[in-house]
Amino acid sequence: MMAPLPLNTVISLHGSSSIYPVYRRRFYVLFIFSFLAFNQCLFWLTFSPISKSTQIYYHIDESTVNLLLNWGPIIFIPCLPLAYVLLNKQHGLRKTVLLLAITDFIAISLRIMPTILISPSNSYFTSISLLFIHIGQILNAACGPLVMAPVSQLSCLWFAPDERTRATTLAIMACSLGSTIGFLITPWIVTKSEHVPYLLQLHFILAFCALVLTLIYFPAHPPHAPSVSAQSLIDMSMNEQNENSLRSYLNDIWRCFDSPSFKLLCSVGGISGGVFAAWTGLFSNILAAENFTEQQSGWFGFTCSLSTIIGGLITSTLADTRYFRRSFKSIILTMLCGCFLAVLYFQLSIHTIFFDEPIFKPTVTSIALSVTFAGLFQGSAIPLVYESLAEIMFPKPESLSASVLVLLNNVTALIILFIPPSLYKLLNFLVLFSIGLCTVLMMYVNIDYKRRNIDERKQ
Repeated sequence: MMAPLPLNTVISLHGSSSIYPVYRRRFYVLFIFSFLAFNQCLFWLTFSPISKSTQIYYHIDESTVNLLLNWGPIIFIPCLPLAYVLLNKQHGLRKTVLLLAITDFIAISLRIMPTILISPSNSYFTSISLLFIHIGQILNAACGPLVMAPVSQLSCLWFAPDERTRATTLAIMACSLGSTIGFLITPWIVTKSEHVPYLLQLHFILAFCALVLTLIYFPAHPPHAPSVSAQSLIDMSMNEQNENSLRSYLNDIWRCFDSPSFKLLCSVGGISGGVFAAWTGLFSNILAAENFTEQQSGWFGFTCSLSTIIGGLITSTLADTRYFRRSFKSIILTMLCGCFLAVLYFQLSIHTIFFDEPIFKPTVTSIALSVTFAGLFQGSAIPLVYESLAEIMFPKPESLSASVLVLLNNVTALIILFIPPSLYKLLNFLVLFSIGLCTVLMMYVNIDYKRRNIDERKQ
C-alpha cells in the first residue's frame, strides 16, 4: 500500500462507515480534465475572432479561415466512435486524457513551427504555414470527442451521486468557457497582423502546462468507487471478456434508440444545442440590419456564452439537492420554455421573414437582455440532458449516451454551417422553431432514474 498523500485523503459524505468514499483528488482530476477541455475549445477558435489579421499575416482569404474553424465538426464525427471505444477499455479514462493532452500539444506545436523557422517575407511562408496549420487544426478537432464524450463518465467514476451533476456541468462548461475567453482575449492580444505569433505562443504555453500536469498525475479511477454505479463502470472496463469495438459501439447505439425517451431527449439536447451554437455565431450578420456594430455583436455573443456557463452552474447545484434530484424533466422543461420566450422576444425585435419592421424597438439593453436570458436558460438545460440520458441508459456507460448526444449536436451544427450567412433571417427563425419543437418533445420524455435508484438502494 502506498503511503498516504494529501491527494489520497478520503472523505465520507455519508458517515464514517460508508463503503463508498470520495477522495480529495477528484477535484484535481476534474481540474485537469477541465483545463484540457478549455484549451481544446480555445485552440479551435484561434483564427476566427482575428479573421482579418489572419488573412493579412498568412496571405489567405476568408474561406480558408472559415475552413480552419469548420475542421471542428467535420473531424469530430468520424473520430467519435474511436473515442468511445478507447474510453471503455481498461484504464480508458486515463488513456483518453493522456491522448488528449499529447495530441493537442503536438497540434499546437505544429501551428507555431512555421512562425519560428520561416520568415513571413519568405515566398514559401504561406504554403508551408498552411500545411502545418491545417494539420494542427485537424489534430485539435480530433481531440473534440476526447473532450465531450467522457464528461458524464468522469463525474460518475470520481464523484458521489449528490455531486455528479455539478461535476458534469463543470466539465461541459469548461468548453464553453474556452470559447468565451477566446472571443474576448484573442482580438485584445492580436491588435495587428504581426501579433498573430504572440497568440500562438500563448497557446503553446497553455498546451505545455496541461500536458505536464497530466503526465505528472492522472489516475484511471479512484482506489474505491464512490457509488454502486461507479463500481459497475469500473468492473465493466476491467472485464477482459467485455468487447469494446466499433461493432459493439454501433450495436449499443442501436439499443439506445430502442428507448423512446432516449430518442426524444437526445433530439431535444442535440437539436437545440447545435442550432443555438450556430445562432450565437451569426449575431453580427443578424444584427447588422438593426445598425449594431460588430463590436456590439461580439459583446452580445460574449454575454450569451457567459450566461450559459452561469445557468449551468446554478441549475446543476439545484439538481444535486435532495428536493430536485428527481425533477430533471421539470427543470429542463422550464428552462426550454424560458429560452423560447427569450428567443421569441429577440425575434420580435429584429427584421424577420414574417415582418419587415421589428415589433419591438431594438436597443442595446433589450438585445443584451434577450440573448443573456436565452443563454442562461439554454445553459441550464444542457447538463441535465447529459445526466438524464445517463440515467435512462444505465447500466450502459455514460460515455455512450454522451457520445450520441454530441454526435447529433455536431451533425446539426454542420448542417447549419451550410446555410449561407445571407439567409440569417431563416436561421433566426429555425432557432425559435427548434426550441419550440424541443419544448414539445420534452413533454413526452419519461426519465427513469435507474442509476440513482441502485445507488440509493445500496448506499
